[in-house]
Parts: sequence; C-alpha cells; structure tokens
Amino acid sequence: MTSKLEVAALIAEAKQATGLDDFGTDLAFMTGLNKLVDAVEVMDPPEQLRAAAHHRIASVLSARLHYIEDEKLHPEITQQVIEDPLVVIGLPRTGTTITYDLLCLDPAARAPTEWEWYIPWPAPEIATFHTDPRIAQVQSIYENWLKHAPQLADIQRMDCTQPGECNHGMMMHFGSTNFPAELGVPQFAEWLIQEAPEGQYRTHKRMLQQFQWKGPKGRWTLKSPQHMMDLPALVEAYPGAMLVWTHRDPVLTFSSLSSMIAGFLAAVGGAGDLKAIGRSVFDTWSEGLSRATKVRTERPDIEAKIIDLAHKDVVTDPLGSIKRIYDRFNLPFSEEHAKRIHSFLHDNPAASRLGKHKHIPEEFGIDSAEVHERLADYYERFGDLLGKPSKA
Repeated sequence: MTSKLEVAALIAEAKQATGLDDFGTDLAFMTGLNKLVDAVEVMDPPEQLRAAAHHRIASVLSARLHYIEDEKLHPEITQQVIEDPLVVIGLPRTGTTITYDLLCLDPAARAPTEWEWYIPWPAPEIATFHTDPRIAQVQSIYENWLKHAPQLADIQRMDCTQPGECNHGMMMHFGSTNFPAELGVPQFAEWLIQEAPEGQYRTHKRMLQQFQWKGPKGRWTLKSPQHMMDLPALVEAYPGAMLVWTHRDPVLTFSSLSSMIAGFLAAVGGAGDLKAIGRSVFDTWSEGLSRATKVRTERPDIEAKIIDLAHKDVVTDPLGSIKRIYDRFNLPFSEEHAKRIHSFLHDNPAASRLGKHKHIPEEFGIDSAEVHERLADYYERFGDLLGKPSKA
C-alpha cells in the first residue's frame, strides 16, 4: 500500500534513489510540488491513483537531481544556445497535433519526442536515439492506458516516439496541466487557473539544452496549449519564437478535451464525474484563452509573432496550411518536406484518426451560451476562423 504523499519523504526518496542531494539554486519548482501533493491528498485518492502520483513525483525529483549533477560535470550544457523555435500554441483539440506532426516532418526540424519529455534523464544520444530503452518503458505505460481505456486510440496518437507536447516537459517543474488530466486533481487545476508557475520556462529551456547536448540537432519545433497561459514568459525565454495559433469553436474544443481526459482518468482509476471534468476543462481553458487574447491586445511585440489558422483549414488543406506558416515566417519549404507530408497524410495512422473522435458537449455539462458569454472577446475577434457556430 502506498503511503500518504509527503513532500519531505518524496525528496528523501529521490535523494536515496540517486545518491545525490543538490537541487541547485533555483527552487521555484517547489511551489508546484507542494501544490500537487496537497491536491492529491485532499481527494483521499484511491490506491491506484496515489501510486501513480507517487511514481511520477519521485521520478521528476530524481531527474532534477541528475540535471544539476550533469551541469556540474559538464558546464557546456547550460552554455548552449536554443535557436528561435517554431511553436504551436492553439487550444487542445483545435488541430494542433496534426499541424505539429506535419511541421516536424521538416528535415531541418527537431522536436522533443514523448519519451524524452516523460523520462528526461539521462540525456538522449544520437547513436541510440531510436533504440533507447526508455521508448519501451513509456510505450508500456501507453499500452496499459489503452488496456483500461481503449477509446483513447481514436482520440490521441499513442506512440511515444512521436513529437511530444511541452506540457509533458512542464511536469518537470510541477506546473503542467497534465497533472489534472492524468490524475484528476481539481485543487491543482484551480492553482494553475489563478497563476502561471514562476520559473516554468527556465526549466523548459534547460530541458531543451539537455536534449540537444548529445541528441539530434535542428530547429526546435514545439507544441503545447499551455503556452497560452503565459505567452510573455514564453517570449522572454525565446525572444525569436514563431507562434502558430490554431482556432476552433471552443464549445467543440472543450467537449473533445473533456472526453479525452475522461479516458485518461478511467485508465488510472481516477474520478469519473463527467460534469466535474467538463467544468474543470471549461474553467482552465477559458482562462488560458482569455489570458492569451488579452496579451495579444496589450503586447504588439507578441502579436507580431503569431500566425492564426482555422481548424477547418488545417483539416481540409493541411499541406497548404503548412506552406502558409512557412511563408509567414520566411522559412524555406523543401521538396523533401513536401514529400514527407504527402506520405504522412496517405499512410500514417495518425492522419486517418481525424474525425473518428465522437463527443457530446451536454454530456460534460458544457453549455454553449455560457461559453460564448465567457469568451465574448475571443468570439468577436476570431469568429471568422471558427466556421459554423456550434449548436450544442
């Protein structure tokens, strides 16, 4: 039986497991760690969920200890420059994944894989990048999720060798929206709504340095809806960032995301209250959307870094959408990239998954009128990109 989670005990466990004891001078991650532990325990969680949280937290703490040790032994790691990244920032379920996958087919691109984000230490190496034992480790987790919630196969690609989202990496700072999605911790979700975790992008940048140190090189191509929560910090960390914002009616977006989260929670024995899931999704991502829309109005420098794409255009003309992105940021679009996109769209299972996911907003308590009222500024500015209004 897993003991009640306690921060001091988890830290001690990580130190004992690694034989290391230095977390460095930047302890901003401790805020999220304490919030997460409190949020898990206030739920009086079932054994399976507490065990999952325990394993994840202990793993992150161990990785952080190893990162500091690597810095001491190899100071060149933190001296590396992270060049201007191309970043997909749209809301979840707005075509971000297919856009990201197609961008990452560029031979000049380098995207963090899901297995890198989930088990970020030791540093990946070019020679063993496609045979790294962590691939099997993470894929086994995915297979277990699918065993308990097979519907996830129609919702999200479940292949850990594919490009991964930055919110996976944000777990390293204990500031990720993954925690509510995978563990169902409403108190933690509420904290993320109220404030953006300080220092998140210092950790994010440090992870990219670790990945490119011995691993494959290229122009970093990234993705996470969570970037919308703190665009100023993203741009401060990466001043030359090129941002791709995909748009879809939030009513459909929230419904689709709620359905996906319900699947993940079913896989780890979490709460199954669909209305509660829908409310958490609505509150979290309404805040993210509102925050990012406001920033664009107040920060012309950030507005100038963004291209807007409609979900309907990404789905009906994926190749044209990618070319628009490259034209917008004056990036060279190669013939090889075009060939890879063509092959992906015709042969890859991830492309054939489009349109298979079925969901009903009312099932999750998502009310169209409430969404439109809460996000009036967003609908007014970007309504022409949303297609036919939802009748949900």
